[in-house]
Amino acid sequence: LITHDLGVVADVADKIAVMYAGRIVETAPVHELYKRPAHPYTRGLLDSIPRLDQKGKELYAIKGLPPNLLRIPSGCPFHPRCPRAREVCVAEDPPLLQVTDPDTPAGAPEAELPGRRSACHFWRETIRDE
Repeated sequence: LITHDLGVVADVADKIAVMYAGRIVETAPVHELYKRPAHPYTRGLLDSIPRLDQKGKELYAIKGLPPNLLRIPSGCPFHPRCPRAREVCVAEDPPLLQVTDPDTPAGAPEAELPGRRSACHFWRETIRDE
């Protein structure tokens, strides 16, 4: 299923791959992705889903416009729209990195989260957002 509607995906999928500008930016089991997204684009998509408890309030919208696919920006393709973007995002396109458990105690080895990957230099900060 290919869709922009993450509200529909929860009912029909066990695993999700989120794409931006023609590439996968996050993969996760469906419930993990909804609970703790690890890419700012995924968080933006989830924040833009209408909710009954927000009735009458303005819907969240990701700032800016999607890139022209013939002229994708340097570095991370989401950086012009990303609230976390820093210089490294403009210079380096992040690979699809293994996501580890952000609740791992300090000094303990990081525990991989099966099926979780994020193409964000700052996935740790993003996954910790509430």
